[in-house]
Amino acid sequence: MADRLLLLGAAGTVGSRVALAFLEAGYDVVCLARSKGHRNLMLVKDSGGEVRYGDMNDDAALKDALQGCRYFAHAAAPYPWSGLHLRLSGYRNTWVPQVKRHLELAKEAGVERVVFTSSLSTIGLAKPGELATEELAYDPRRQGGGNYYPIKHAIEQAVLETTTGDNPKGPPTVLVNPTGLVGPGSRNAELSGACVFFQGLTPFMVDANLNFVDSRDVGRGHVLALEKGTPGDRYILGGVNCRLRDFAEQVTQMAGIKRPIVVPRALAKMGAYFAEWWGLIGGKLGALTLTSYYHLEYGQHYSSAKAERELGYKPTADLASAIRAELDWHGVYAKAANEISGREPQPDNA
Repeated sequence: MADRLLLLGAAGTVGSRVALAFLEAGYDVVCLARSKGHRNLMLVKDSGGEVRYGDMNDDAALKDALQGCRYFAHAAAPYPWSGLHLRLSGYRNTWVPQVKRHLELAKEAGVERVVFTSSLSTIGLAKPGELATEELAYDPRRQGGGNYYPIKHAIEQAVLETTTGDNPKGPPTVLVNPTGLVGPGSRNAELSGACVFFQGLTPFMVDANLNFVDSRDVGRGHVLALEKGTPGDRYILGGVNCRLRDFAEQVTQMAGIKRPIVVPRALAKMGAYFAEWWGLIGGKLGALTLTSYYHLEYGQHYSSAKAERELGYKPTADLASAIRAELDWHGVYAKAANEISGREPQPDNA
């Protein structure tokens, strides 16, 4: 009989790929989710996973879903997109206890081992010219990076506090830290750099050191972490180190259009502040926020050597397949096919 695993977050970009990876590896996967009808969930269900609808923060629903599960994959951590600190204390007071409770209930249910999806934002800042690794502790300078950075750090610390030590309240837990995702499963085309660049939706951009990884590699990395990772350790699941301008160049060449013009970051930061307050007034945030700006300001190159060495993780070296898969996922490639056919390639920007 296959080992039973509960997954939280299967409607998300990471969670959906994690579910598919565990199913492919032969696990009996049950997902607890609220997003009824979401196509990520339908894909997981069609692939053989069980989808239960309920709130992970409802003790009764989570206890019921955990019954009979040997393993637990938590890929449902929050993503505070706004960078204004107006709600920071509320986020911390709500989300940190919730994650602790999830792990406590997992131990009560007899779960033997957990893999938890953390974030690259909890990795410290490397010296110029060096690759960031798991050994770099969270940098306090990132506290100013909107809500995303301090919240992700607080949650990661809560996971470690709950699952390590002499008398842990949660099961042994391995943490993984994915880098920038590219590939199928993306929730929002408006927040997809590949879709934005491919459609020529922005004439300007800022540059940064980044690391992009195929979302399918991240899914498989979770399986490896659960099976081979050391509890209490972090593993960076990265892919390709590059400049954002190079990524944009690769995408726009596929579309046969010009890459956006690179502008100073100061302009982007001013625009992010304006967009945040405009979104607060209008009730909707777009792609440009302080969070997205700080992702670029704190951008750096990462090493996945630890995951490769200890887990057998093998990330894809060429992002072309992941980019095409993300464009196909959102229907962007097919929509643009007729429009771009016959166009001559455009010269590079200065």
